[in-house]
Amino acid sequence: MPHSLASDPPSGHRARSGYPRTRLKPFGLLAAIGAGIAGLAGLAPPAAADLQVRLPHVQWRELEFEHNGLITFGRKGTAANRAQSYTHSIAYGVTPWWKIELEGEMASGGGQHLTWAATTLENVFQLTEQGRYWVDVGLFLEYSQATGKGPNEVKFGPIFHKEIPGVFGLDTAHTINLFLSRETGGNASKATSFSAAWQSVARLHPLLEPGFEYYAKIEDIAHGGKYYEQRHFIGPVLTGAQSFSPYGKLKYQVGYLFGLTTATPRSAVRWKLEYEIRF
Repeated sequence: MPHSLASDPPSGHRARSGYPRTRLKPFGLLAAIGAGIAGLAGLAPPAAADLQVRLPHVQWRELEFEHNGLITFGRKGTAANRAQSYTHSIAYGVTPWWKIELEGEMASGGGQHLTWAATTLENVFQLTEQGRYWVDVGLFLEYSQATGKGPNEVKFGPIFHKEIPGVFGLDTAHTINLFLSRETGGNASKATSFSAAWQSVARLHPLLEPGFEYYAKIEDIAHGGKYYEQRHFIGPVLTGAQSFSPYGKLKYQVGYLFGLTTATPRSAVRWKLEYEIRF
């Protein structure tokens, strides 16, 4: 979860598988996990938002170590200027369709010291076999417990991924996340927020896949407000991967984002490093 950051002026913002051909029925387990999360809801603020795109694919028996970084830039003297967020996580493909991840986040406002902001439990459920249907579909479910006095957060929603071969001579990949989130525990807001993330990249070379990203955040979908009151980012991204088989794979992403509204930091730099190894 989350990359937290303060915005300017309001708070702002703040990825294939050996897969057996079986019909997936994760919904019973999903319901049980959802009930467990509800029971934990009384437990402090998770980060306000994060800038990364999740993939719907699960690699069975694969262990992942991941680092995400985010720095935002705004007007001098504002909380958004040089606000930082760093997450470190470990994930494992428990089954061919379920990946669980434990994540810790450190964050700070502009000019402040980094503090431990939240501990997060994430789940990705792969609902369709990769490449079998028109689009790959997954479900994301997350519980984030804040370390301070603020509320915790539950987030969930669908993940869509589509590989398109031969567009202007290039293969391309497109991923969309559509998530709803709700605060829980003390001082929780009654609002339901909405966040969207979109990444498209061109498959030039495994080490060099350029593209673009778009992120959006609406704090309360019942009262979305005007466009300039919402948070919107867009910008270029560069992704790639290097295999060290049989010793795993190293992936990277780096992007520069431009704020599109007055409620969004003027710009942001984000990066992601991930090491994967299968047992």
